[in-house]
Formats: sequence, C-alpha cells, structure tokens
Amino acid sequence: MEVNEVQGLRFGLAGRNDNNLGNNRRNVNVNQPSNGSEMTPAFFRASDDFMRTYCNLFQSLCSFDNLFLAYQNASRHKRKKDYILEFEKDLENNLYKLQWELLTHTYLPRPLKTFTVRDPKTRKISAASFRDRVIHHALCNTIAPIFESRFIHDTYANRKGKGTLAALNRFDFFVRKVSGNGKPICRVRESQILSQAIA
Repeated sequence: MEVNEVQGLRFGLAGRNDNNLGNNRRNVNVNQPSNGSEMTPAFFRASDDFMRTYCNLFQSLCSFDNLFLAYQNASRHKRKKDYILEFEKDLENNLYKLQWELLTHTYLPRPLKTFTVRDPKTRKISAASFRDRVIHHALCNTIAPIFESRFIHDTYANRKGKGTLAALNRFDFFVRKVSGNGKPICRVRESQILSQAIA
C-alpha cells in the first residue's frame, strides 16, 4: 500500500437531536421503549450524516516533528537511563530511521523485555524497547485529541489529569450526593410521603 493511499479513519458521532439516538449521549436508554428492546440496532448504526473523516493521520504520525515530540515525552524524567543515553548519541539519525521504517511499512516492534518486580506485591512486567515507546507516544500524539473530545467527563483510565484517585474522589462525591451528605435517607418513608402528596 502506498503512503498516499491512506485516506484516514472514520468515527461515528451521535446526533444530539436524533430521535433514534436519544438526547443524552451518556445514557443509552434515554427515550427508548421499555419493552425489553432498549438497545436497538438503530442506536449503533450512525448514519453518514454523523460520520467524520480524519485524513492524513499517517503522515502526521510519521512527521519528524511528531517523532521528536514523542521522543521528548518518552524520555521525560528518565534522561539518565542507559538506553536513553544510547538513543540520544545519534538522536537525529535514530528518529529519521524510525520515520523511514514507518513510511516504507517496514517497522517491526522489538521483543518485549520481561522482568519481575517486588514492591511489595510480586508483578511480572513486560517492557517495550525505547524506540518502540517513541512510536507509542507518536501514535498517542496523533489520535489522543480525536478520542479525548468524545470521552465523557467521568472517563478516568489513562487520561491526563484523571486516574484512580480522581475516580475515587468523584465516586465519593456521588455517594455523598445520593446519601444526603452522610445522612441516611429512608426510601420507604420518602415513597409514602410522595404517594400521600399525589393522593
């Protein structure tokens, strides 16, 4: 496949005003019938009106500027490691070599290096070589902005400014909101009051 044959990727965008999709993208069951077929195939079929094409993603992935930024991200806080110093000795040529391998479709990742750490739990770690991590960062530089714009606020895995602690804090926020800030709520008494008010 020639490089100029790469046309781009298509991503579905849910229409906010489409009656089949509901008004709330966060809840798949909004405005759907409750007859057991809440998840209709129409929900998953995005029409061409809601498709967007991203062109030249491969060219932006292979650009030297992107590879250099990826190298900087991959080596952040690790500049004194031996494998990074080795890569930096001939940095420009190493990046151009990676670029050439990508453009000619001859790039192959190297075997993973496996080792065991005990801190305090024993874990088996499989680490990619530094040149492969540069490619990983280059790929993330290219596609992360596309996917970031589609994630809901409460997506916490592998995102900048998010993570486990932020997810736990958000969970705590919702627990306090539902439980009346720590005060127990009697659902039975609440439903009795509501039924009396309606009658």
